[in-house]
Amino acid sequence: MPYPVALGRIPPDLSTFNGAFLYCTDCSAAHRISQNDRSPIYLDDGTPTSTDDLQRFLGAHVEHRFRLLRRSSDAEMLSHARWDPMCRVAWEASDGESDFVVTFGRTDLGSPRQYTIFPGRLLVENECVELDAEALRRVIDETLYPHAAPESKIEPLVEFCQRAIATIPSDRFEPVDEERDNPSVQLACLPPSVVEALLGETRRRFPASEAERLAQVVGDDLRRDIPLIRVTRRYRIQSLG
Repeated sequence: MPYPVALGRIPPDLSTFNGAFLYCTDCSAAHRISQNDRSPIYLDDGTPTSTDDLQRFLGAHVEHRFRLLRRSSDAEMLSHARWDPMCRVAWEASDGESDFVVTFGRTDLGSPRQYTIFPGRLLVENECVELDAEALRRVIDETLYPHAAPESKIEPLVEFCQRAIATIPSDRFEPVDEERDNPSVQLACLPPSVVEALLGETRRRFPASEAERLAQVVGDDLRRDIPLIRVTRRYRIQSLG
């Protein structure tokens, strides 16, 4: 649906567009289509009453023109931690032809989310990739039994890993989580190329028995389960209007 369409052309059931944004181009109002559109609300006495947020939106904009927008990238700006109900979010969206920025959030805890849409893009303002060096030191130390490996053997391995990740483009790290209080920071495990290089370095620096124990942790835990990489990426809004 790349162009604005008349209300009469919008199908009565938009459930197949779950998660997309219905954008009224006449008054710049928006509604995010959701399976919860028809969820009941409850009165003060606990009595449920039917509601249909989508139909209410369509009724308020009868005879207006619409575009159907879908999120078009993973770019995201958040004002607070994701778990905060007052968090304000900005996403990129597109109708297949034009680019928009969708922002949504609440004015207070009792209010529904309000949506704002305008032509624009989210551009990366700055980003950095860091190794959680302290966590890596702890993993190496615990693998070889606490305080068994001297710092003179651990530190070169940490520095080697730092140099290795510095050569990897930020988009090559696969996020497995994000920091709870700072969603601008994505957490990732070591990519395969760094794992292989680190395995070679452990074999070079440690005796065979120690290198074997480290290989199990590096090849499994640091590749899949223990995120040592912090990718911090912050965006800014570029208005196209």
